Amino acid sequence: MRIGITIPSRTIKFEQVAELASHADAAGFDSVWDYEVYRNPFTMLCTAATTTSRIQLGTGLAAAFSRSPFEAANAAADVDELSEGRMLLGIGTGVPEFLEAFHSTDGTKPLARMREYLHVLRLSWEYLQTGAADTFEGTFYRFAPPPINPWGVRPAGRERIPVYLAAMRPKMMELAGETAEGWLGYLATPKFIEERVVEPIAVGAARAGRSLSDIDIAADVICSVSPDREAAMRLARINVGFYVTHPVSDVVCALHGVTDEQNAVRHNLMTEGLAGLEKTSEKLVELFSISGTPEEARQQLDQYRGVLPHVILHTPYVPPIRADESLDAFANILDAFGGVVAAEHTTGAAASS
Repeated sequence: MRIGITIPSRTIKFEQVAELASHADAAGFDSVWDYEVYRNPFTMLCTAATTTSRIQLGTGLAAAFSRSPFEAANAAADVDELSEGRMLLGIGTGVPEFLEAFHSTDGTKPLARMREYLHVLRLSWEYLQTGAADTFEGTFYRFAPPPINPWGVRPAGRERIPVYLAAMRPKMMELAGETAEGWLGYLATPKFIEERVVEPIAVGAARAGRSLSDIDIAADVICSVSPDREAAMRLARINVGFYVTHPVSDVVCALHGVTDEQNAVRHNLMTEGLAGLEKTSEKLVELFSISGTPEEARQQLDQYRGVLPHVILHTPYVPPIRADESLDAFANILDAFGGVVAAEHTTGAAASS
């Protein structure tokens, strides 16, 4: 099992992103991820690249439809160049409400649009590396390299940066299996992964002549840990509550039969504002997070072993969680799981020798 961690980049100061990434690197974590909430995820990872030497750097995730494939390819190549090949491009469609309100675009026909996007993304990397690439004329995107390239090529880098496609619906999961190097999920319980994720990814992989083992199955798992159990559970309630209110969570809540509890959180949010998230039920917290004391959290991680190859421990960050609370939560995750990460590395090294 690979173990990653997310940086609470919404709440903290920009300069702290690189600092926290260095702490995760020193603690032995396999990957560190940021996300796109106001701040640019590629810019943040560029700063993290300068303070780390080993850990993989992921956008978890960057919005596709608010930027062109060529711009995303260039930004990912910047991170990959600075980090000497440690970039993981986690990408998704983007929040529909944000696309319409802030980016003058929309997320209609997301499956067909994402298929074209990923194709043009890789054409862009080819062009940046070689100065030439095929043309493409699609329904949503076109790629037409000029006959003369006056700028030459980028500095040498990887020809193919791993793409992790965020998907919670079967057809988008199939696309991940067919075209991506990884799948990126959230609120992904072991039951959801086994019953709703593995098969469509395998179907997509087979369509492209690949196997399930060719795709890194990764997911954010909300993690709130503290010697003060109630403090840990409070942050978990807020973060789990925030996530389950979004419609994309309906599929996993329905699978587990907790739609009533999900709707109760929505009601509390609408009637009480963000404070209502603190009333999220213990049932939802237990289902969708690794939370509690360090010992409890380490035991809960075991349920993902053999099911989720790449666990990304997701630091609480959503309102009304404060920056200092997120910083403490991040540090507590490092402290609680540093030994687990070291043990995974030792076991993996022994297995490969």
